[in-house]
Amino acid sequence: MADVAETQNGPSAIDQTGNLTIWAIAGRTISQSAPSIALIGGTSCFRVTYSFTTGGWVLTAPQEKPTDERLTALQIRESLGRITPTLADLGYVDSSDSGSAAVVLAAGGLFQFIERRNVPQTTLAVVAQKVRVINVNLGPQASGPTDGTGKFTYTQAAAMDSLGSLVAFVA
Repeated sequence: MADVAETQNGPSAIDQTGNLTIWAIAGRTISQSAPSIALIGGTSCFRVTYSFTTGGWVLTAPQEKPTDERLTALQIRESLGRITPTLADLGYVDSSDSGSAAVVLAAGGLFQFIERRNVPQTTLAVVAQKVRVINVNLGPQASGPTDGTGKFTYTQAAAMDSLGSLVAFVA
């Protein structure tokens, strides 16, 4: 392809605001490789996206970069190593609403989160939408900090069990 100058503003991008959905379900009932849309519509699966506070949902997957030092080499080489997926401790608002994270996640233990990005949160789940299933073990809820001006919150330790690949919902 011929070299073409980029536009000054860069490529278009999808705004995060309103375009993220996080579902929570206790246990290990959803397949990470073929998540069923039927389970998303079940009575034990809850949308908890708007329970999370800013910084309360931080999913990352940093990768090791081992060095390869050679005798008399002028440059140290790097290679790509293991990936360490992590879900930082969760942060969400205190609420007594039955579908809130404060109620749904209260017991801790084994949970699955299903994360859908780049689709408006108001869009219902349908077959072929891309999602990622995240298996975690949650610790007990702990009261979040108080600053006298905000909402009461909870924090909850999250230990990553496995991070699924980006796959499509199936029927």
